Amino acid sequence: MLASATVLVVENDPITRELLENILRGAGCRVLAVPTGNAGLLLLCQQQAQIGWLVTKVRLPGLVDGWLLADEYHRYNPDRPVVLLSEEIPKAECPSVDAVFVPPHAPMRVLETLKGLALSETVDDAPVEMLRAA
Repeated sequence: MLASATVLVVENDPITRELLENILRGAGCRVLAVPTGNAGLLLLCQQQAQIGWLVTKVRLPGLVDGWLLADEYHRYNPDRPVVLLSEEIPKAECPSVDAVFVPPHAPMRVLETLKGLALSETVDDAPVEMLRAA
């Protein structure tokens, strides 16, 4: 379930980061928002058990980008996709990673995507009898 989940948002644009924070908090999420990949990596290492979802920009300033953050996140959440904020990425640049791409300036789509992913997890975990009854 998405409500009460902790979402780590890594976005270097302060306006987009603040919009994401407000929208996700409004949906009942606990939000950790940082402007750099380095800060995001530090939080992932320190609080991996508490972070339920990762929303990150693919291209970030510095040495730590969204791909590296996704790899670290998947060490502790191997079955959960990462929400990557990016325009189209050429296949040659796209490593094998479980992710959903959302345009970087579409914060409401991020919320919709997270809700859909959380719902699909709930359905996947439901007993077979409940799925047949639906």
